[in-house]
Amino acid sequence: MIEKLRKNFNNGVEKLKWFAQLVDERLKVEMAFFKFANKVEKLKKEKEELARAVGEKIFEERQQISLSLIARDEKLRGLLKEMELINEEINTLAEQASKIGKE
Repeated sequence: MIEKLRKNFNNGVEKLKWFAQLVDERLKVEMAFFKFANKVEKLKKEKEELARAVGEKIFEERQQISLSLIARDEKLRGLLKEMELINEEINTLAEQASKIGKE
């Protein structure tokens, strides 16, 4: 009787060890995936920041940049025009806000 209990207990322990190893391996794979995904997101954000910085520099220096470059790129001209309109709107809103503050 005791031998049968010991055998069943050992069998259960072995199954539990196997399951624990399976879960451990799966967790390692999942953690590696999440670390990879996190790193990819960080790199995407860094790329967006660099693109933003390049765009800001082009916008700031648009008067000195070769007009042929801007003239050839329809999308760039459109984006610069849109940014100029947004800047005008910002300036208008700032003027209106300053007038409200003076009243």
